[in-house]
Amino acid sequence: MKFSDLNFGEAAAEVEAEKSPDLLLHSFVDKWGVENKLAKGDAFLLIGPKGSGKSTVVEYLRLKAERANGLSFFDICDVGELYQSAESNLPNLENGRSELAWRVFIWLRLYASLMKDQGSDLANDPDHVKFFNDLKAAGLVSGNLKTVIAEVKKRGHKFSLPQGLYSYTLEATGEKVVRADRLAEILSQAVLSAQTSSPHYLALDGLDSAFIGSSEYWALLANLLRACNSIHKDLRKGSSIVRITLLCRSDVFLKIQLPDSNKIRQGWGVELDWTYGVDDFRHSYLWDLIEKKVQASGGPDEDVLTYYFPAEMTYGQGRREEMPRYLLNLSRQTPRDILTLFTEMGKTSAGVHPLDVLRIRAGVNNYCRTYFTNEIANEFVGLAPDSICRSLIGKMTRIPRQRFSRSDIEALFVTDLEQEGFDLDDLLLQLFYSGAIANYIPGRREDYVQFYHRRSHSDLNVSGPFLLHNALTIGLNVPR
Repeated sequence: MKFSDLNFGEAAAEVEAEKSPDLLLHSFVDKWGVENKLAKGDAFLLIGPKGSGKSTVVEYLRLKAERANGLSFFDICDVGELYQSAESNLPNLENGRSELAWRVFIWLRLYASLMKDQGSDLANDPDHVKFFNDLKAAGLVSGNLKTVIAEVKKRGHKFSLPQGLYSYTLEATGEKVVRADRLAEILSQAVLSAQTSSPHYLALDGLDSAFIGSSEYWALLANLLRACNSIHKDLRKGSSIVRITLLCRSDVFLKIQLPDSNKIRQGWGVELDWTYGVDDFRHSYLWDLIEKKVQASGGPDEDVLTYYFPAEMTYGQGRREEMPRYLLNLSRQTPRDILTLFTEMGKTSAGVHPLDVLRIRAGVNNYCRTYFTNEIANEFVGLAPDSICRSLIGKMTRIPRQRFSRSDIEALFVTDLEQEGFDLDDLLLQLFYSGAIANYIPGRREDYVQFYHRRSHSDLNVSGPFLLHNALTIGLNVPR
């Protein structure tokens, strides 16, 4: 099969699941055992840089359940969209009530999922059916966080509760009212006691939305993490497989202000880290993914690099580099980067086999200019002032060379930084976390480059010197 006929999937997992579900299912790589950990309740938090495959995990589990059972109970919520709908209701909502709103919201979504499951005992219980209809009538089952927050602010609810779950409190007016904290408790009791043979998952994605820069959003994320941690521990005790999964970008997670965030990360998190652990570019786990994509799309059961590519890449002033090293150094060692790079090379291959240097270079140029530069810009949205986000790529084209100093970048952004009150160190850190720059450390025998995606716990030396990522160097046409 020609390289141009291979299908390396889509940049977005939900799009690939829609267009090419078989490709996603048959090329899924799980070196962390994440499928088993989520099912057993040994983890609920998926952490990784943008494009590391967090959404792919959820889509894979959803598709697999659909193929096995003919249906699946996977509820995927976009936290950014939820925040946008609820933003006007957040002012004057006390911190504790924000966490309560999340707990009510999550238990509601899980309860609603079980009520849709005709194999669940809840869906066949007349009392629960009536209770569920009351919840729908109150607008609480619509999936709208705004409605939940409004109800939490009321602090009281009037519903027909199933027998045995909770006794009403009589108000002075004679009305039967359920308090908001009790509603979360009632729903949790129902979910935890539910009997069903089908797994139910609620995935919360989109934590890196465009609204992330506001203080209200950071507070909302901290309370979401706290609520998920509490609910996850409860679900481990339940009668059925009902699970929540929180998907979070690595750099976003670092900014969530919660005293126990690192303890939660270490105890209940799975880090989607695709680096091999040693600087052996032939043994990256990304090549396993590439080979699975090739085989799933009908390609040869061969070493992809040997079958389709020359052994070395030549570029610049007669520079030569092993092909695996050259290609991986154009990525941030994430599936999205490497798969998009291979897709772009496929577009320019013109049916040639094996690929030659000219066609590889053409695909690389397209990837760097149309994909990589935009990805770096997107990672700044919400984490830096709008004016800096808008001017970022344009200003960085004026970096004098790939290896540059702190003063070089300060000169480009000094006016914007002063006007916005944004610190140069924060700009450099975000460039580092996005994979745009690395620390460059000259050595006696060889120069040492320290990128964030290579060492997940690296700290940036903001004094410099720095090295611009290879793909960004090409995309911005910066001299080497």
